[in-house]
Amino acid sequence: MRLPAFLLDRRGNTAVMFGLFVFVLAAAVAGAVDFSNVVSRRSKAQDALDAATLAVAILRPTTVDQAKAAVTLRLKQELGDNPDGVQIDQFNYDTTTRTYYVTAKGTYKPYLLGVVNITALPYQVLSKTVQAANGTLELSLVLDNTDSMGQALDGTKTRLDVLKTAATNLVNTVMTTANKDYVKVAIVPYADYVNVGLANRGQTWISVGADYTVPAAAQKCNTISTKQVCTGGVWGTCDSIKDGVPIKVGCWKTPQTCTTVNITPYQSCDNPQPTYYKWYGCVRHQVDSKTKLLIMPDPLTAYTGVLETAQRCPTAIQPLSNDKTVVTNAINGLVNKIGSYQPDTFIPGGLVWGVNTLSPPAPFKEGQAYDAKNKEPKKVIVLMTDGANTLYTNASGQTVSAATGSPPTISTSLITPTYTVQANVCNYAKGKNIEIFVIGLGVTDATALASLKSCATDAQHYFDAQNANDLINAFEVIGGKLSVVRLMQ
Repeated sequence: MRLPAFLLDRRGNTAVMFGLFVFVLAAAVAGAVDFSNVVSRRSKAQDALDAATLAVAILRPTTVDQAKAAVTLRLKQELGDNPDGVQIDQFNYDTTTRTYYVTAKGTYKPYLLGVVNITALPYQVLSKTVQAANGTLELSLVLDNTDSMGQALDGTKTRLDVLKTAATNLVNTVMTTANKDYVKVAIVPYADYVNVGLANRGQTWISVGADYTVPAAAQKCNTISTKQVCTGGVWGTCDSIKDGVPIKVGCWKTPQTCTTVNITPYQSCDNPQPTYYKWYGCVRHQVDSKTKLLIMPDPLTAYTGVLETAQRCPTAIQPLSNDKTVVTNAINGLVNKIGSYQPDTFIPGGLVWGVNTLSPPAPFKEGQAYDAKNKEPKKVIVLMTDGANTLYTNASGQTVSAATGSPPTISTSLITPTYTVQANVCNYAKGKNIEIFVIGLGVTDATALASLKSCATDAQHYFDAQNANDLINAFEVIGGKLSVVRLMQ
């Protein structure tokens, strides 16, 4: 009879149940605390692995072993104190998709769950990082090679020297051993004209006459019996414009007084020489004869190659190439003057040939067909200039100075059509979904500044550089954007 009595005694039963409840509750609280801790530790490990993989992917190590070692070191730096012993477990690189797959493992040692004999909570994190954009990159660097690029920048190197460094840095960023088959770069030096390269002389898209020689004329002699003698005047400096950039020039602040005086007569004879006309690679711009405005390339209309006595255009365009040595050599070969040739600025011409290098039809055929989403391939133009347009085109496709007066100033009526053309070319490129970055170096002219900003894809694609560091940084930022290293998981 005692057993039924015991079972009916609720005081003891309640005590036992309460004890069991307290134990379960304590275990649950302990579990909640420890599981919260492990989730926090795992999140920290995930962030550290993502940061490490991204950082190394941007550097683009040559081998997978080098990449793994770099990620391991960076992960250690990101974690700092590492009580869970987090370390790389698996490390793989897919060369086809250019993707890193990296896993890391850690073990959390619970503080409270030991009461239920749980002494370790292992966890794993995965970082999936794409090293470059899906598809291929076709990049055209449209670079200012005008006379003003020879001016000193920050009192040390010339603007052109700094540009070479900045452009080379960009090329080194986007053209790596790992993505050699996915990235092509073209170099388009521009000034008043462009140089399409002597190797293209026989192409159907260009019309170039044969080189020729004009024989020397008969010698002429004149009798000189007077000369000019000038006295007085005050020599100083005046404000002027050269290639769209404000400069100081020597000038007579107060004019001299000049008179003609008689001298003992003497014979002066010239020394005539043959004149040689040849093609140096320079071409005129295509124009609409009615509006005299530059138009986009017309495959049915040949460009006109110009025969001259000396070169009157920059170094030749380097078409798209995946050979980094070829591309960097083209950058190092940039010049802003050749002999007496000191070119002014016609930005639309450079932009047109930037588009030409990316377009699959003639003149250049290295570019792939356009992709409506600009992903396969991704086509990009980087335009760099240090000033404003100073030229316009006439009905023959020749560039003519828009400067008038003394000291010279740019005529608004003459230069306005050039900016209209520039906008047309930019809009044409955008219509092809070409991404456009623009870098203005020390550009202060309001019209020029507005046109450059408008040409860029958006406000984040325009860079205002005021010194050497700004110019180098702008190219570095663009290089980083074009590398497109990104997390997938």
